[in-house]
Amino acid sequence: MKKFLFLAIMLITLTYCKRDLDCSTPPPEFILLVNKNSELYKEFINQEGKIDKASIFFYKQVGNEKKQYDIVFGTFKPKNNNDYLQIIISLWFENDVYTGKTETLYLQNASKTYKIEVNGSMKSGECGEYAVTNEIRVDGTKIEVPYLAK
Repeated sequence: MKKFLFLAIMLITLTYCKRDLDCSTPPPEFILLVNKNSELYKEFINQEGKIDKASIFFYKQVGNEKKQYDIVFGTFKPKNNNDYLQIIISLWFENDVYTGKTETLYLQNASKTYKIEVNGSMKSGECGEYAVTNEIRVDGTKIEVPYLAK
């Protein structure tokens, strides 16, 4: 089994909810972090050593079509001093990812496609609905909190 370092984090952007103001919950973001020191990172860069934006796609298979999500790329450096490539995907709310059952998504680069299974649902709170993640699997391997697979 190929060892790799792959970090997937479900984040919900914080909202401000005050009694005298209307509040709303923005769409959740699905953030994938790839350790820049790992072999896996090489799959996401081109020959010039830059992020291979032209070859990276995040999608959901819907019938015969690939429903692509918009991606934003960035860098993340937590306190452990490892640099990570951030692949940030904004998700839609209804009947897409947080359906209460396991939904299958795909992260594709120039050399491989990763199967990402997400089980989550929408919950209601004071400021509206928000996403709750129950389980994530990458290529069949359950990702434990903090969503780290090796």
